[in-house]
Amino acid sequence: VFNKFPRVVRDMAFDLGKEMELSLEGKEVELDKTIIEGISDPLTHLVRNAADHGIEKPDERKKLGKNPKGKILLRAFHEAGQVNIEIIDDGKGLDVNKIKEKALAKNLITEEETNAFSDKEALNLIFLPGFSTAAKVTDVSGRGVGMDVVKTNLDRLGGTVEVSTKKGKGTEVKIRLPLTLAIIPSLIISTAGERYAIPQVNMAELLRIKASEVKDKIEKVGNAEVVRLRGRLLPLVRLKDVLEDEPHFIDPETGRLRMDRRKNIADRRSRRSEVDEEKGQEKEKEEKEFEDQRKGGDRRYHAASAVNIVVVSTGNFQYGLVVDTLHDSEEIVVKPLGRHLKKCEGYAGATIMGDGRVALILDVGNIAKMAQLNSLENTKRAKEVAEEKIKSQDTQSFLIFMNSQDEQFAVPLSLVNRIERIKIDDIEEIGGRRIIQYRGKSLPVFSINEVANVKPLEQRDILEVIIFKIGGNEIGLLTWQIVDAIDIYLKADDTILRQTGIMGSSIIEGRTTLIIDIFDMVENLFPEWFTQRKKNNVSDEESITILLAEDSTFFRGQVKKSLEDEGYSIIEAEDGSIAWDLLKENKDSVSLVVTDIEMPNLDGLGLTQKIKTDEKFSHLPVIALTTLASDEDILRGKDAGVDDYQIKLDKEKLLASISSILQ
Repeated sequence: VFNKFPRVVRDMAFDLGKEMELSLEGKEVELDKTIIEGISDPLTHLVRNAADHGIEKPDERKKLGKNPKGKILLRAFHEAGQVNIEIIDDGKGLDVNKIKEKALAKNLITEEETNAFSDKEALNLIFLPGFSTAAKVTDVSGRGVGMDVVKTNLDRLGGTVEVSTKKGKGTEVKIRLPLTLAIIPSLIISTAGERYAIPQVNMAELLRIKASEVKDKIEKVGNAEVVRLRGRLLPLVRLKDVLEDEPHFIDPETGRLRMDRRKNIADRRSRRSEVDEEKGQEKEKEEKEFEDQRKGGDRRYHAASAVNIVVVSTGNFQYGLVVDTLHDSEEIVVKPLGRHLKKCEGYAGATIMGDGRVALILDVGNIAKMAQLNSLENTKRAKEVAEEKIKSQDTQSFLIFMNSQDEQFAVPLSLVNRIERIKIDDIEEIGGRRIIQYRGKSLPVFSINEVANVKPLEQRDILEVIIFKIGGNEIGLLTWQIVDAIDIYLKADDTILRQTGIMGSSIIEGRTTLIIDIFDMVENLFPEWFTQRKKNNVSDEESITILLAEDSTFFRGQVKKSLEDEGYSIIEAEDGSIAWDLLKENKDSVSLVVTDIEMPNLDGLGLTQKIKTDEKFSHLPVIALTTLASDEDILRGKDAGVDDYQIKLDKEKLLASISSILQ
């Protein structure tokens, strides 16, 4: 497919009077023949768009200080069992406001929707049928036919497309495709007694809300049910509602399927917002009557009443699909639906399961349309959630677990690779080490009490193993019970309970919790894993000074210790303003800056901008060390001049980043 594009770009450059250079990467990547045939036309359209709409004429580029010759990069690579294709240009980028104006002028959206759309959502308007920003109709553009066809063709192939842009810098289109249409990895779920398959290419994560927490965690925004997920509101769709199935639930006592009379995911709203007061009062009255009719208490008391949510993505949009039961992940053989079922929009195909029954494959994009999902980003409640997130600043995800009934521990969730459940009989003791067989190899396992002075691991038939990748090797931490994964603003004490393998303690959900230092633990158990890295590190003769800006005493202490252990000299600052003063005082000795983002007086992005715009310091590399690492955060960091983004408490990745940048 790639081989035809050099000629396409060359011919367009001649016709449009532009200078363009096309770079191709990943020509060796192979795809199923059916997909190859299906992506040829969409790719051609995207490359032509980059050449026509993206790349400016040579004289315009000169005025903007750009190279007169525009660049287009077409790249393909394998990642996470999929093929990724990127079309990147260094042209003028897309004007989000112009896109909104054009869509409004063509009556493709309403004025209310225009105000509510975020920039990311506005970019998706280019995929609407009839949309075009071209000033006049030519044989290349302006007909309003193209991007909608691109989206349709990619949806048909089970792929997704995302657009990101930077005005004046260029546009990037990312396409993700399955390797084959014949066999795809999928999650099998069931609702109302029927099994369905959700392609893993559309899955982001799984959420399980405990029965006792449903009323608190699921909210109402207008008429939509939502769940708060890491500082943003995620709209929820009940699969049984979209497919118009009768609602059921599994009776925790008999295990049988029974009719469910509840109208909402939560029996009552936990919080009302943007709902008419009168309607709200009527609704509360209905709910009270409904509660009074109930006998035997709230069914949500039972663990079987927990809510299972599959977070799915379609393009840049994510939502939660509420299902009854989560089964296993399987590789399924896709069968097309018959002609008489083609109008069933919620399905992308079918598969025959091992027991001979048919399971339909869900089309998450069309399910979102059928549920008429709208953006929640600019609603009053969404703004409240965003404000709460800003107030909490450095919230971080932690995995909470127990080693015994009396002691609770936490570890940063970003360090966790996987969690496995094993039988105690699976543990073998060989050569003085405990191991388990894991994915065809031996995995060393240990418990916290082997390193730290804590109570021994409580014995039970079934144990949980938290798997980490440290020093290039995988290792498993044996635990008695996984409690939860939560987002908290960590207020830690690094003095009273600190010891080998324990970096400090904090009160989490009413319990004193020990924060474990997994790197310290593994280094004590397997020092040989770290020997080679230390050999490759900075020599004593060449002492390198790093300026560290971090307002949290706990985090600053952790990072400082990690860097000093590797032989670096550290100058520490409590905020960006102090860091800037210290940098001016030590301008000849500082080689690199590591900064937090959220800080008082002057935040990390402000500090970075000062550094990058000052001739004396613009050469200094800056690493942003933060808990905020969404795509938007990373983009903001890059705009400010940040050279790399690293997550707090991931010592290994930070050291690797510093070493790479200094080299």
